[in-house]
Amino acid sequence: MKDSHEAGAEPASVHGPGRAPAGMPLTIRLGEREYAALVRIARARDTTAASLVELLVQHALGKAEVPPPAESHPARRHTTYEEATAGFRRDDEPTPTPHA
Repeated sequence: MKDSHEAGAEPASVHGPGRAPAGMPLTIRLGEREYAALVRIARARDTTAASLVELLVQHALGKAEVPPPAESHPARRHTTYEEATAGFRRDDEPTPTPHA
């Protein structure tokens, strides 16, 4: 059995290695004994280990206190195209003559 704690190992699911069935991917590292116990529980309940973990995470998120979203403002105001290109001229325009 492949060691799940191996550096660079990708998480696996029933959909293949490194693929999340839906939503954001989540990596949970279990030792061989813990993983085997999870699979035994899943088989006894006629489901998959992935769905058990998903239920566990959803239940935990339902019980956890979630901080309010942080207020975010743009670091600076939006610059229009005209403002950004004000000091430049097109290549095909003649060079303006300096006033003496």
